[in-house]
Amino acid sequence: MVETAIEVLRTLEVEWEIIVVDDGSSDRTAIIAEELTRRYQGVKLVRHTENRGIGSAVRTGISSSSKTWIFYTDCDGQFDLHELGMLWNIRHDADVISGFRRNRQDPLMRLMYSFAYNTLTYLFFFGGFKDVDASFKLFRRVIFDKVSIRSSSSVADLELLLLPSKFGYRVRQIPVSHYPRRAGSVSCESYRNGIFAWVRIAPIMEMFLQLVQLRLRLWRGDA
Repeated sequence: MVETAIEVLRTLEVEWEIIVVDDGSSDRTAIIAEELTRRYQGVKLVRHTENRGIGSAVRTGISSSSKTWIFYTDCDGQFDLHELGMLWNIRHDADVISGFRRNRQDPLMRLMYSFAYNTLTYLFFFGGFKDVDASFKLFRRVIFDKVSIRSSSSVADLELLLLPSKFGYRVRQIPVSHYPRRAGSVSCESYRNGIFAWVRIAPIMEMFLQLVQLRLRLWRGDA
């Protein structure tokens, strides 16, 4: 993923940095990322000593960044980094550009609870966006001078769309490609065998509580 990102960024001819956020991984992520920082100038590693959740990892990446634009994605290989160019080419017409998954390639059970989550957010926030939990987003960094991402779960992806929109920033969504997961696991699953999975209740409850907290924040006008 890092080497593909470097290839793509070089074709865009921009000044870049790549920040790998290791959210308390128990595998060789940190070791491999350290090797990449020595091999490629501009690659940085930021580590959490324990797993804090995707929202916390996104906050760390944002606070560690120094460029005018910030792009964020997962490292499970389900998105095509070459499509970053599509987002970059329309940046002058938007402040937030978010991909939504065209022909989503996930197991049936995950599609079902993702549909339920997207429906819930639509009801909670009286409308909304397509595919709110898709992690393929480009932002103007100045947005985060006003907007604070607080969720530790994947509710952060929804915050990244809702809060800038509330402050009048232009949010645009475009379709992007999606591929089967090549690595890693889903935080709310404890076991998977084909289309069948055991679902962990605690992460789901955490997401629901953070949705409620986000709804209350918006009612109070608290960024």
